[in-house]
Amino acid sequence: MQPGFRRYEVKWYRRPAILRPMTQRGALRPPTRGVVAAGDPATAESGAACLRAGGNAIDAALGAAFAAFVCELPLASPFGGGVMVAGDGSSELAALDFFARTPGLGADPHGELDFRDVEVDFGATTQVFHIGRGSAALPAALPGLLEAHRRWGSLPLTAIVEPAVELGRRGYELGAGVAYVFDLLAPIVTASAGVKALHELDGQLAGAGARLHNRELADTLERVARSPGHVRELYAALADQFGPAAGGRITERDVAELEVFAAEPLQVDHGAFRLYTMSAPSSGGALVALGLRLSEGLGERSGFLSPEHVLGLARIEDVLLDVRDEDFDERCCDPRFLAMLFDEQHIDALRAGLAGRSLAAPGHPLGSTTHISALDEHGGAASLTLTNGEGSGYVLEGTGVHVNNLMGEEDIHPRGFHHDAPGTRLVTMMAPSVLVGASARTIALGSGGSNRLRNAILSVITHLLEHGAAPDAAVLAPRVHLEAVRNGGPDAAGRWPRQIAFERRGPSGAELAEGSVSALVGAYPDRPVVFDAPNMFFGGVHLALRDRLVFQGAGDPRRGGSVRIVG
Repeated sequence: MQPGFRRYEVKWYRRPAILRPMTQRGALRPPTRGVVAAGDPATAESGAACLRAGGNAIDAALGAAFAAFVCELPLASPFGGGVMVAGDGSSELAALDFFARTPGLGADPHGELDFRDVEVDFGATTQVFHIGRGSAALPAALPGLLEAHRRWGSLPLTAIVEPAVELGRRGYELGAGVAYVFDLLAPIVTASAGVKALHELDGQLAGAGARLHNRELADTLERVARSPGHVRELYAALADQFGPAAGGRITERDVAELEVFAAEPLQVDHGAFRLYTMSAPSSGGALVALGLRLSEGLGERSGFLSPEHVLGLARIEDVLLDVRDEDFDERCCDPRFLAMLFDEQHIDALRAGLAGRSLAAPGHPLGSTTHISALDEHGGAASLTLTNGEGSGYVLEGTGVHVNNLMGEEDIHPRGFHHDAPGTRLVTMMAPSVLVGASARTIALGSGGSNRLRNAILSVITHLLEHGAAPDAAVLAPRVHLEAVRNGGPDAAGRWPRQIAFERRGPSGAELAEGSVSALVGAYPDRPVVFDAPNMFFGGVHLALRDRLVFQGAGDPRRGGSVRIVG
């Protein structure tokens, strides 16, 4: 085993995703002490309700996830995707992949697709998204949550789903962060009558504070909790309404062969902590882990948010851009490549190049993802990231479920749309992570934010471990993101031009000193993007921390973050 890197073998455990026996656990029990951090107050409160009912961290994360399907509608869906690193404290942590698969098994690859462009106005720029029934990937979020419950859940599924059901039926208050996404995605969330009804109130797109309902989704979730066999019926309807005859790609064979995968997380050591992050098909996990190795000693060389600190982070991000070439995502599935990537000589060579780093407009401005972190008093931990893309613009009739558009996400398909073979597991940047240190000190964290989420997670981890920042300070500090500009061409050495984006001020009011601003702009002078205020562009890191039996958390206000501590 290389120092600082625990080599893992890709030991995938496959389980048929659509139907499996569920055990009903239940008996009155005392509340469980713990913490939940999530992207909306109602989401966090739903997870906390599971802890109060005596559930564990996985129950809490699942309860929060089902609630997110209701009250973070554009960002998560039962027919979206997700990835998770979790364990109940009785065994090693595991990584679950229930992201999405390329559909089309048994279908005519040249059949007509309902796949169209929609332009979304972000003010400073516009972005083209791709929606329609042909934009839907084969989703696995709902089966993945059921598999997590089968592995680790302690409460009956009906109890876990109950808060989400209540939100759907009795209504929920639309949070400011989610309302902002409603507004951004107006051309998508009003693309059809079915999806429009979920986002409007009295004929107008709902705004922050509006009280919305999704009774059909409440009924759907309740039926699944009471009879998991209902999932089979939902997927049969999906293959019918989003299949080749309807302009989609999802087939009955896709549904029959859908699986949830489990594996050992990717692991690296950093001081007294070990990072457990998402393994393949997440490329984000490998980049976070590599960035963490490169950050060793940064705190000794720089003060928090000093010019040396922020420029050091930018240079690490610069190295990661070089590492992530066009084949990186695919090679992350190969253990031999990962062993080479984390070889100490390779790490040393990358570190040696950091000091000399001073040299596409920033990517996807939204990143329609959300994250949930949960910890409990018994050693349980769950870090869960969910996405629906931006949504296909269509609901599954009668269910209240907005189906994903992950086949229309440019970040996921850099080589072009509908090129991957049917059945391919889509690669994701999502990187839910858990840090375990001495005396069982544990931190669960992750972020939404498309290609920015890896840098958001890495920044928060380095603030915590290298500079000893408190959770709130780590999450609320101004963010820096470096991106490669790929709308021109590489230089003679094959490197793409860089563009820096950063916040002058974080959500807590902490500001970058002029020296730090000057250092970033001086090192990366080509069209720097400076945000004078916090922005959801930089992701939303939601963090839970357990230090013995003391719990803390931080919800990122950039994406509606909220924390609930029980006990």
